[in-house]
Amino acid sequence: MQQLHFNEQQRNMKPGMCNKFMHAVIDPDFLQGEHGSEVLSKLNELSLKYEIKRQQFPRVVTFYRANAQTLTVQGAVTAKTTPLKFIVHLMTGQELVLHVKEGTLRSIVDRLTTLYPGTVLSLLVFGLVSYCRSNRNCVGRKETETALTEVQLFNKCSYQLLDTAEEVGNFVAQLGKSLAELPYKQQQYDKYCQEQLYLGNEKKGCVRVEGSAGLHQLYQNQLVKIPSVSLEVAEAIISVYPSLSQLMDGFRFAADGPNLLADIPIRRAGGPVTTSIRRIGPEMSKKIYLLYSSLESSQEL
Repeated sequence: MQQLHFNEQQRNMKPGMCNKFMHAVIDPDFLQGEHGSEVLSKLNELSLKYEIKRQQFPRVVTFYRANAQTLTVQGAVTAKTTPLKFIVHLMTGQELVLHVKEGTLRSIVDRLTTLYPGTVLSLLVFGLVSYCRSNRNCVGRKETETALTEVQLFNKCSYQLLDTAEEVGNFVAQLGKSLAELPYKQQQYDKYCQEQLYLGNEKKGCVRVEGSAGLHQLYQNQLVKIPSVSLEVAEAIISVYPSLSQLMDGFRFAADGPNLLADIPIRRAGGPVTTSIRRIGPEMSKKIYLLYSSLESSQEL
C-alpha cells in the first residue's frame, strides 16, 4: 500500500499532472478590467485551478498546493494544503506614477511584505506606457526606474511592466505552472547532485549515455548545433576526429589550430568523395576552433 501511495505521489508530481493540484487565490479587484478574463482563460488553458476570494491587500494573487487525498491504515481519508511563499500584486500605470511622485512606492511594498511575511513578491505594473502617452505631466523615466530599482534592491521585489491584458494573464498562469512543477524539478536537481550527473536525458531529443554508448551520437549532436554545421560536415569532422577529446587535442597541439579542419573533405549525403571535392574551409574551421578553445566569454564566432 505504501508503494502504491509512493508511485501515485511520483505520478502526480510530474509536469502536466501537477497542474491540477495548484490553486491560485485571486482577489476580486485583481480581475477588474480587460485583463481579468485573460487571467482566468490562461489558468484554464493550463488546467490550473483558481478561487476568487478577498485578500488582505487589494489586487493580490496567492498560491497553494492541494496534496492528493490519501487513505490511512484506519481507513480515513486525509488531504491537506500547502501555502506557497509567492504572491503577485497588480498596480496600474497611473498608480505607479502617483507613488513615484509622492515617494511612497517602497511603503506600499513594505506593507505587502508585512502582510505576507516571508513571501517572494512580484509587482505587475499594467498600462504604464499607454498612461504616459496620454498624460503629458507624467513622471520622468529616470525617476520611475530609480523607484523600481530601489524596491528591487531593498525589498527583494521583482517587477514586470506589462502593456497588454494577455501579458498579465500569461504571467499569472506561467507562474502558477512553474510553482506546480517546482517539487518535481527540485527532486530531479537533488537526484542529479547526489549521483553527480550534469546532463539529464529526461526530455524528448536528449541522447541517452550509458558508459561509452551514446557518446558518438552526443558528439555529433553537439557539432550540428553549431550554426552552418550540417550533418555532412559533422560526419566529416568525426571521420578524422572520432571523439571530442581527440578534436580538442588536435586544436591544442596543432601548429595552425584555426585551420586544422579546413582541408577535411565532405562526403555528400554519406556517399563517396567525388571529383568535385567540397571541403570544410578556413572560415568554418576557425569558427569551430574558437568555440572549443577560446577562453573569452564574449567571443563572437
